[in-house]
Amino acid sequence: MKKTLLREPRIAALSDLEGRSYLDQVWSIAWPSAISMLLFSMFDLVDLKWIGFLGTDAVAAASLVGNVIGAIYGIMNILITGTIAVVTRRMGAGDDSSLRKSYHQSVFMGLIFGLVLAAAGWVFAPQFLRLFRLQPEVYRLALPYLRIFSLSFLALLLEVPLFSVWIAKGQTRLLLSSNAAVVVFNIILDPVLMFPKGKFLIGYLGWGIQGAAYASLVSEFLYLVMLLLFTRRRDFPLSKPILAGFRVSVPESLHLLKIGVPAAVAYLSRPLSTLVMLGFLSSFGAAGIAGFGIGLRWIGLNFIVLQGLSAAIGSLVGRYLGAAKPDRAAAAMRRAFALGVIVQIFISAAFYVFAGNLIAVMDPSPNTVAAGASFLKWLAVSMLLSMPGDISRAGLNGAGDTNPGMIASLIAHWLMKLALAWLLAFRLHMGLQGVWLATALAMMCEGLILLAWFSAGKWKTHKI
Repeated sequence: MKKTLLREPRIAALSDLEGRSYLDQVWSIAWPSAISMLLFSMFDLVDLKWIGFLGTDAVAAASLVGNVIGAIYGIMNILITGTIAVVTRRMGAGDDSSLRKSYHQSVFMGLIFGLVLAAAGWVFAPQFLRLFRLQPEVYRLALPYLRIFSLSFLALLLEVPLFSVWIAKGQTRLLLSSNAAVVVFNIILDPVLMFPKGKFLIGYLGWGIQGAAYASLVSEFLYLVMLLLFTRRRDFPLSKPILAGFRVSVPESLHLLKIGVPAAVAYLSRPLSTLVMLGFLSSFGAAGIAGFGIGLRWIGLNFIVLQGLSAAIGSLVGRYLGAAKPDRAAAAMRRAFALGVIVQIFISAAFYVFAGNLIAVMDPSPNTVAAGASFLKWLAVSMLLSMPGDISRAGLNGAGDTNPGMIASLIAHWLMKLALAWLLAFRLHMGLQGVWLATALAMMCEGLILLAWFSAGKWKTHKI
């Protein structure tokens, strides 16, 4: 790969990028973000492993709630995508006044969204879970788990503006240190709260699956405190005092929402349509749900690469477009595509070859392994096309052009995946295999649509 250096006159807002190859720019931002994602993915798997000691019903309950939490992350995407797209443009253009205004609105909306979601999660958890016709024991375990975890939504939403500005600035190494500390803390706290005294050496309180939820709650607020402390650093993107001149600006809030809402709809299409799919899976027993949940947890490792590349793309595309340098943005994107595709080939091969072993690590019961391994193999193939599409989405989002991602997701996951799953699983009597095949085809369809849209190049002139 040819090493391309920047030779143009120095631009103040891009001073940290001058004289560096585009590959180096992408890599330096991507790898800390990818390692952070790896830590969270590994924690997710370790957490599920601890819960696995409580039985298959507990795994099924945690898997269901995990998809609910995934939907909440979609709500967070309103703020994350909107904040990063706008803040990077302001940074690239050197517009400090507008940068501060955008940050303040992100803080305000994080507070409002967090309070509403935390309250709604606690109050409406029973009604929500009844939609899935769960077996009584799975419902009994899922209800307190969801309610306790809902309280952490306030911290999650307040964290968004705090970490988004660091991503926008490309300083992902700082976030890696805090993420590592919180993940290690949560992994240790899990068995202390979950298991009775003496079990696994550090078991103490014996709260079962509720202990896992409390561990996540405490860890989330710990992370919020760490991010608040980071605002005292001299290199924080906003000048001190950070909240000076704070006021609610309806036009600026709507501006963030205009960019963020389509991105959130796109993100939510997968987990929300997956929740509907769980209704299909419930017809095939707890093993199908458990295998599905474990497969999704392993696939979370695939998003390590995507998370890293998305962080780099969001920072570089936004800042370069803000500085009126679209050709530089395009050059950085080409390096991101190359990295993503090469790594995806190796990841897909590993998931396909070792599918059964990976499922058995979490739940060795034969029915769960059979269901989960088949699902994982289908996903391994589909990701070869979905990865280029997801990189395309990141580029479009970095430019603030979020509507294409929303349209592609709605077509693939609502019009295609659910209809195909119902047709193949029930009308053509393919059972679980029909659900798995429908999911894989939807992911490939979405990837192709996004890649075609990005290739048209209109994102280079998109106005925010």
